[in-house]
Amino acid sequence: MHPPSPRRLSLQQIVEGQRRAAFVGRQAELGLYRANFALPPEDPRHRFVFHVRGNAGVGKTSLVREWREAAGEFGALTASVDESADSVPDVLADFAAQFAEQGHPLKALDRLLTTYRRARHDAAGRLAADSETPGGAPSPGARAAPPAPAARHPPPGAPRAAPGPTPEPAP
Repeated sequence: MHPPSPRRLSLQQIVEGQRRAAFVGRQAELGLYRANFALPPEDPRHRFVFHVRGNAGVGKTSLVREWREAAGEFGALTASVDESADSVPDVLADFAAQFAEQGHPLKALDRLLTTYRRARHDAAGRLAADSETPGGAPSPGARAAPPAPAARHPPPGAPRAAPGPTPEPAP
């Protein structure tokens, strides 16, 4: 009988192994991140947020990928966003989706975000309706605005007032 042949790695596993082997130059950051899991949350040295910034091409994405991998080894949930999330609700929605993908949906947050989006949509609809008033009538916002100050110079051809002193504004 032949010994069982070793299980062959998939192409995805081979590529992932090569990518991880090529991770260089950020061992200190990765070590600090891993050591943080050994600290109790009450310890003042414990960090709850790790922020990555830097110039393009310096390995930020690779570092975050390694941190996520390490966090998974410790059973921690992770979420990250980049500059494409341009509002707090977008960031929260991204986090909720990432936690749900990890098996921990944030149902209450999802409901709040749905309520927020609905209210925002309704407000935008009301604003659009207010600006489209029938018959050329001014919108409610225009009716509430103070009238524009009178022109300092009369239109061409209008009679002009006699020159005289210009009144000073009251203090």
